[in-house]
Amino acid sequence: MSTKEFVSEAAASPPKTQPDGVAEILMERIRSGMYAPGELLPSERTLAADLNVHRRSVRLAVEQLVRAGMVSQRPNRRPTVEPSNQRIRLEPARKSAGISNSNFIALIFCSGGVAGSAQRRIFQGINEAVMRLGYHGVFLNSGNLGSEDENAENESKHLMYVKEQGFGGALFYSWAYRRNHELVREVNRSVPIVLLDRNVMGYDMDFVGVQNLAGISETTTYLIGEGHRRIAYVTFREPINAVLDRAVGYSEAMRGSKAAGIQEMLLTISHYGDHRAWVSFDAVFRLPEGKRPTAAVCLNDYVAALVFKRLGYLGLSVPGDVSLTGFDNVAPELPDGIGLTTSAQPFEDMGAKAVEVLMRRIDDRNAPPLWVELPVQLIVRESSKGLAVSSGAGAA
Repeated sequence: MSTKEFVSEAAASPPKTQPDGVAEILMERIRSGMYAPGELLPSERTLAADLNVHRRSVRLAVEQLVRAGMVSQRPNRRPTVEPSNQRIRLEPARKSAGISNSNFIALIFCSGGVAGSAQRRIFQGINEAVMRLGYHGVFLNSGNLGSEDENAENESKHLMYVKEQGFGGALFYSWAYRRNHELVREVNRSVPIVLLDRNVMGYDMDFVGVQNLAGISETTTYLIGEGHRRIAYVTFREPINAVLDRAVGYSEAMRGSKAAGIQEMLLTISHYGDHRAWVSFDAVFRLPEGKRPTAAVCLNDYVAALVFKRLGYLGLSVPGDVSLTGFDNVAPELPDGIGLTTSAQPFEDMGAKAVEVLMRRIDDRNAPPLWVELPVQLIVRESSKGLAVSSGAGAA
């Protein structure tokens, strides 16, 4: 089966009346570590929507897993993944060639934190893809997010494990931006690695992400088209392509607009939870009406939620005083239930595309590196609204 054929089939759903097919998918997810020992399975409703099947099929599939000893179930509780005493054995590497022929693919992700839901969806796209190709995804959890030193230590352990055990390939979502560069390249010489979502390695390795620059540019252009002229961009200071490209997308849209009175305001906040994080932000949004921003474009949905709370602290409402947008579509609602205008990332497609790129690399180790960026989709919700340019709030 060609890679192209696989990508087309990866989106196929199990038959709606076939609990066996659902059980097979759930078992594979448990074996790969997508659902970890001791973790609750998603709800029947969530799994039914995820797999496009009836809830009864999910219920019958779970009963199969209970009989197989893979999950346990107590009254009024979701099923819990049982620990396994089986140890995965990898096929030996071809030592003479220095390249592994294993059909096990390592998925090096963190399991929790802010990015947990996004990474779970990427994982889903990857795992279903490798299954259809006859490979097996092995989830190597780099742990909950900590300091960069902690992230680097956890990731280096997994990278060395991938090399020493002779995995056939690896898909790597890194959080240690400044660290382990040489180690990644060293491992890549024997085990093909595809970087996911963020690339701090340069252009000499395969990478799959999204169109960050174009996505934020589209959002900013949309707000300009809705009459906003004083638009702030709120971001973290992180040295990764996703963060840098989104800032560039905002600036290019603002500077490229032919609308009169455009005012560019780039505000950087920190991850700290106290007032030190908001000094410049507060100064700008405490300006009198007619001078303060009427809209805020945020680095991601998480930042948008923080900004929403801070605007409330300043006595400003969303979208009454300030239109607000995010990026990712991992939190479609703000804390008060207002729908968040945001750019949706195709997480499952990203995972499937990463597998396609990895298969290409496995087939041809001398092929030039690929840099793939998938498009995002702007979703307009209640957190943003049009602003008449002739009004006092919108005029320059």
